[in-house]
Parts: sequence; structure tokens; C-alpha cells
Amino acid sequence: MIHVAKAPRLDFLFNHGHTTPPSLPMLFDSRGNFCWELNSYLTSIGGGANSYGVRPAIKTVFSHADTLNVFQKYIERNKLTILDVTDETLYDFVKYKQNSRTANSTTIKKIVRRILALLEHTQKENKFQNLLTTDPRAHNFQINATEDFYRLNRRTPLRFLTHPCLDELRDTPTKPTSFIRNNELNAWHEAIHDYTSNQYIIDRWYILATLLEHTGSRIEEAINIPASSIINAYKNNGPVTNIPVLKGKYKGCLRQVLIPRTELQEIYKFVLLTRSSHPHSELHDRIFVSEDTGYPLARTTFNSYYNVVIKTSRHAELLKGISYHNFRHRYFTILVAKNISTLSKMSKAIF
Repeated sequence: MIHVAKAPRLDFLFNHGHTTPPSLPMLFDSRGNFCWELNSYLTSIGGGANSYGVRPAIKTVFSHADTLNVFQKYIERNKLTILDVTDETLYDFVKYKQNSRTANSTTIKKIVRRILALLEHTQKENKFQNLLTTDPRAHNFQINATEDFYRLNRRTPLRFLTHPCLDELRDTPTKPTSFIRNNELNAWHEAIHDYTSNQYIIDRWYILATLLEHTGSRIEEAINIPASSIINAYKNNGPVTNIPVLKGKYKGCLRQVLIPRTELQEIYKFVLLTRSSHPHSELHDRIFVSEDTGYPLARTTFNSYYNVVIKTSRHAELLKGISYHNFRHRYFTILVAKNISTLSKMSKAIF
């Protein structure tokens, strides 16, 4: 039996579940001309019309756009086009980035590798141009890159291009992230009182810290926990469900975490307060909203949020270097300690 849908709404098939079409970065030069080669590359890595917005994530495409925009400004300032780039151009660009002190060695490597990927794509689109090659036997090419593979903890090696201009760069060592300690946690909670007397903002700050501490989620995951999950967990005296995982091996999966009843009650009260002030917030089901409009706070808001609060606090020196990610380390440090303690007690009982 065949049923005919005369006016089907199939727009959901083309935006991959987004309520609105995902935004698209486009690059122009200083004179307003469309950068065809750069935008062609962005379209290619973004998945094209059929899968744009699915993989890679939109923010990854924008990150590539930012990188290419930096390079576009550089070559334009030197009166070059993308088809004029040579080995010497890349060497000069690396020196320029080092002298500008706007990026460390690790970041410069990342930038140049993305530029090489752009140049390789441009070469494929312009087969009669001797722009880039990875063949060491080839001659008369403007750029001689090397093919390499990243294999650490990967089932399928990740291919990337490198260049001799990066040979002298050494990865910048990063300081290990430590967990936030009790005195720092107390200072974090007190910091908001030096910033504002607005009780709603004070409560929102406390609730955010509580979720980070007791779920071990990344900041972007914590702010996307559904408000309904808090309500259900409190009413059913169970775990908070549908906590998104946005990175790593289990990206795209959902977690559930049992939050202590006392802390869960505070989060629950905050959710009810938000919904009573902004009934429409039940539609988007977010916990953290604008006090004025009730609409979800943007992800970028949260970085400036804690930076401003910490800088105005009398505990600014103590909290220097502390970020949302320290809460995640606190969660896993305590979790490991609890598991070791449990196993230790079990071994004593056995022997």
C-alpha cells in the first residue's frame, strides 16, 4: 500500500537535527573580494552541502577559518596570492609568527599544517599549477612538503603534512592541570560576592560550580545538561541522566551521575526559580539562561564570566590559573581515591 504525502516537511533531513541551519564562515580579502581557494577548502573540510554541521563540528570549521584568515592577511600584506606561495613564504611566515609573540611553537606548527592542507587542496583544484608536492623526486614545485602520520592511540593513523620550516620548532611544554583544592574551591564560591550583589547571578555561579564539581563534565557539557534531568533526578531520588559527552572516545554518548542530595536540591531549586521567572525556558530545557530574557547563555559567555568574576575578587591571586577544567580534575581525583579506598577495604576483608 502506498500513501502519498502531498506536502511533506523534510527540511529536518538537510540540517541534521539543528533547529536552525548552522552558520558558515566565508573569507574575503581587505578589498571585499571573495577568496575562492580558501572558501573552497573550508567547504571541503566542512563536509560540503550533504554533511555540513555533522562532522567536523561547526566550531572546528570556524577554527580553520580563523587560521586561514591570519595567513590570508599575511600574504595579502606581502602582495601575494595563494598561488604565489613558496617554501620561502612559509619560512618567512613562521619567523613573522615567532616575532609577533602571538603564538607558541606548538600553535605555529598547527597553523602551518593547516596552511599546508589548504595548499594541497588548492593544488588538487589547480592541476596545471606546480604549487605543492609531497614527492621528494618531483622538481619545479613551489612548495615541497612531507607526508607524515599521527599514530598515538589511534586505530587508523591520521595523515598530515609537515614542512622543513617546522623542523627547528620544539613543542611548548604545558603545565599539567591540577585539581581545585578545598581552599581554592571556597575562594571560588566567595569570588562572586565581590563581583555582584544580584542573588540570581550569585546562585547561577554556585550552581555552575556545583555541577562541574559533582559531574566531572567539561564546561560545554555541563551547560548542556537538560534542566528536566535535574527535576527528574530530584523527584525520583536517582542519578542525573542525559549528561552529554562532547569529546573523546565516547563523544556523542550520554552519561548519568549520582549527585549528593543536598547539592541536587540546590540545583533543583535554581531550575524551578528560572522556570518561574521565565516559563518559556522550559521549551529549550537549559539550566543557565540570561536573567533578563530567559534564553540560553552562549558558550562564549562563560569564559568572560569567570575571567571577570575572578579578576574582581579579593582572591584573584589565589585563583590565578584556576579554570573550569580544574573542577573536572577534582572530580576524577576524588573518584580514583574513593575507588582505591573501596578496593583496599575489600582486600582487607578477604585476607
